[in-house]
Amino acid sequence: MPQPVYSIGIGTGDPELMTIKAKRLLEESDVVFVPQSSQQGKSVAREIVGNYIPDDKIIMYYFPMNNDQQLLSTRYAELAGQIGELVLEGKSVSYVTMGDPTIFSTSNYLTKQLDILGIPVQHIPGISTINAASTKLGLPLSVKGENFAVYEMPGEVDKAVELIQRHSTTVFMKVNKKLSVLIESVRKTEPDIAYLARRMGLDEEMVFDLTSKEQVPDSAYLSVAVIKQNKNPYCPENRPEEKPL
Repeated sequence: MPQPVYSIGIGTGDPELMTIKAKRLLEESDVVFVPQSSQQGKSVAREIVGNYIPDDKIIMYYFPMNNDQQLLSTRYAELAGQIGELVLEGKSVSYVTMGDPTIFSTSNYLTKQLDILGIPVQHIPGISTINAASTKLGLPLSVKGENFAVYEMPGEVDKAVELIQRHSTTVFMKVNKKLSVLIESVRKTEPDIAYLARRMGLDEEMVFDLTSKEQVPDSAYLSVAVIKQNKNPYCPENRPEEKPL
């Protein structure tokens, strides 16, 4: 059995929001693969790991940000093969991903290709934008008697409305090109609380109240929406009346 490859979640962008275990495994790895979404542009993931390991350990790998499944499958297979060769040479190899490796992550597809090659993968959890947004807002995702769900932002308003009405708390990820759908869905459902959190842990981190008349951004790249309704007890108007002692 070959040694495992580590799939490491490195958090939302703040280098301090990475676990001690993730830092240790990066330092112990001979090679660290870091994804980038642009062949020329900068990589946030590289900036994060660059705080802890030297450049000569890092191998960048380009993943196009599109839905061309054939091209993406080819890229994942190529990367898995490259990793497999290094593992057979006895190298300790890691692959990093923003957020957590099991939530809307490229790591899931790479893991599938490595599994085909018989190479085991160990996932190291990371702080996701879901956690970063809810804690930044000071909002519980769920309290006793409630539920919450996480979805990729739908492309249709009716579907988004249905999902919002189904749960005490609804989290939408991958909002970017569907921002108008989110805004219209919030207008229709009139939830107690609705926030759009953008670029958590990065420069230009911002939070927008979607229930107010506050102007929302033109772009929702790297954004997550947190929506709470159904008479949530966290809302001041729904808290039980305090009785004097």
